[in-house]
Amino acid sequence: MAIKHPIPLALFPLSIICVGISSISPLHWSIPTALALTKDNQKSPSVIFFLPSGRPEPGVGWEITTTSGEAEITLARHLVDIGAKEYVAWWCPHCHQQKLLFGKEAYQIINDNVKIECDKRGINPRPDLCAAAKVPGVPTWIINGGQYSGVQNLKDLAKASGYKGAMNFRYIQNH
Repeated sequence: MAIKHPIPLALFPLSIICVGISSISPLHWSIPTALALTKDNQKSPSVIFFLPSGRPEPGVGWEITTTSGEAEITLARHLVDIGAKEYVAWWCPHCHQQKLLFGKEAYQIINDNVKIECDKRGINPRPDLCAAAKVPGVPTWIINGGQYSGVQNLKDLAKASGYKGAMNFRYIQNH
């Protein structure tokens, strides 16, 4: 479900899109799963905030509620081609925010080819690979020998990986 509510901010007409809201009752206000601030013309990327509204699905995490554009899918394929690795834990909210930046379709490519699950309770866990890579925390990317910890905007992953394709990514994180 997407709810738009116009608010003025920095002289630009903006909207808040709440993605994945549980039902709201007068006695219990649920926190949205993801918030995206977007310009009304949708030409600029949306800012993603992830606030867990419930427990993650054991071994899997939360549902990815954003969609991918062609740029996200092409970047995901590029990361596969160059042998990038993303070290994650299924219960990690920051790892989920990284998923939201890619969108569901592009992250499926990452999930199938690039992602390494560090928690032994996750699906296809490889804590041995996480220990061998000496990842300081999750999420951590290893791209072309460089290590990038924390949630990374897709433009930063593109730059680190030498990606030369379209850069019109749909989402960014707010630092």
